[in-house]
Amino acid sequence: MSDLFGQEVSGFLDDERHPVAGAAAGPLKGLTFAVKDIIDVAGHVTGGGNADWRRTHEPAANNAPAVQVLLDAGATLAGKTITEEFAYGMIGENFHYGTPRNGAAPGHIPGGSSSGSASVVSAGEVDFALGTDTGGSVRVPASFCGLYGLRPSHGRVPLAGILPLAPSLDTCGWFARDADIMRRVGEVMLDWQTPPASGRFLVARDAFGVAGDAVRAALSPALARAGDILGAPAEIDAGALHGMADLGDWAKVMQVIRGSEAAASHLSWITATDPVMGPGFRDRFEAGGRYTREEIGAATATRARIEGHLDAMLADGAILAVPAAPAPPPPVRSPESVYDDLRMKNEMYNSMAPLARLPQISLPLGQVDGLPIGLGLVAAHGNDELLLDIAVAMGA
Repeated sequence: MSDLFGQEVSGFLDDERHPVAGAAAGPLKGLTFAVKDIIDVAGHVTGGGNADWRRTHEPAANNAPAVQVLLDAGATLAGKTITEEFAYGMIGENFHYGTPRNGAAPGHIPGGSSSGSASVVSAGEVDFALGTDTGGSVRVPASFCGLYGLRPSHGRVPLAGILPLAPSLDTCGWFARDADIMRRVGEVMLDWQTPPASGRFLVARDAFGVAGDAVRAALSPALARAGDILGAPAEIDAGALHGMADLGDWAKVMQVIRGSEAAASHLSWITATDPVMGPGFRDRFEAGGRYTREEIGAATATRARIEGHLDAMLADGAILAVPAAPAPPPPVRSPESVYDDLRMKNEMYNSMAPLARLPQISLPLGQVDGLPIGLGLVAAHGNDELLLDIAVAMGA
């Protein structure tokens, strides 16, 4: 297999454009969608972004429930999209299949791991696309590609038929260019419930501090617009939790939880098969396998405290604003040091929603030097509909 890192390509897998018509009628009739290649589509191998995994596995017997519900609602499936290997990345490059083009910022990375799904939506090739989000894999590509993107509450969208990375953090979300389409998809995917009234509007001063002044300035108009809808914001340090010095401590908890679960999901296959993998990917799984039982236990206990802290903060319809990504998208083929800085900053505050199993939406409402940056809004568990309604109100 050729090394295609950095080579810009279509977000679709070349041989996976096999349209599947949806039901003759339904709320999503007339819309097209694409599916990240860790999600089962009947008759197709779920490739996981790795050529050896794809070569050694059989086609899926059934559609994942998340796919079937969309087909039943009348949407037409256009094909499957490139993902970073086993959904373990946030840059969007794939050694085997290339770097999906960023339709909103040509020549810049699309973000990952749901890179292909964000790419085909940003290019206007489909109306919406499914991705997955463990540590930012919908939220960051949405920000980089100028899209709406939702990471749902854990448990709101079924994960059956979806290749796991870190099961206690994994979610299945979606991208769209239009807030109304985001909400229409949500009405199908979420078994829509009437949301509560919004409560306090909070701005995570510490998260914006990580991203820096340029991002804060770019998102200030969006924060003001949100304030018009939600009420005057209160600035808080969202990561202020007894026993945790700063957001860097949140990142460490995330690394242990995700790393150990990722190793449990795939390290045995990697060790037995010795597949060809892109730079750094094998290392991530092997590093996850080295966490001790004591380290995992300590991280799990701290995670429980984090959940309680954020549940209390977001009670009664409260909304927390953060940057959807820590920076605008850097150019394709940037130095690894640039990517490492992005990963480190993302872990510091975009770990909040996954660690507490919360919904977070990315709104395409800012630019830094002409490049997209999204505003992230976090709500209490189960308040996904509230976020989608706010997106529609802010996009009007």
